[in-house]
Amino acid sequence: MKFETAKDFARQDRATRLFCNEYDYSYASSEEWAKIDYQIFGVNAEVICGFEVKGCKNQKIGDKETVLVSMRKIVDGQKFQKQNNVPVVMCWSFDDGILFTRLNKLNGEFRLGGRKPRAGSTFDEEMLVYIKQNKLKKLLF
Repeated sequence: MKFETAKDFARQDRATRLFCNEYDYSYASSEEWAKIDYQIFGVNAEVICGFEVKGCKNQKIGDKETVLVSMRKIVDGQKFQKQNNVPVVMCWSFDDGILFTRLNKLNGEFRLGGRKPRAGSTFDEEMLVYIKQNKLKKLLF
C-alpha cells in the first residue's frame, strides 16, 4: 500500500528541481513502484545518479539535530547503485530547503524507530539511521 499524497509528490519534485537547478542537471521521476524516486541526468543526458527524497513535513532545516532514513531504503539505494553503476543521493526536503549527501557518505546512529503502525503498512516500525544535519550539504529555496 502506498501512503504518499499529492503534497508529498509536490515536495519531492520541488526538492529535486532545486538540486538539479543548482548543478545544471535534469531529472525524471522513476516509475510508480520504483525503490528510488528520481533519475538525475548530466549535461549529455546520461543518468549520473539516483535521487531519493525523504519528506520532513512542517519542519525547517535545523529544527532538529538529526534526519532519519530507514535501513530498508539504504539497501534499496545500494541495489540501485549496483544495478545502474551510478551513485544514489539521499535528500531530505524541508519547508525552507534541502539537505543531501551521497549514500556512501552516510554516517549515523542505528536504532529501532518509526510510527504507530497503520493498517496495511509493513514498515511503520523498522530499523532507522539517524544522521546529524550538520554533516549534510544544504541548499535553500
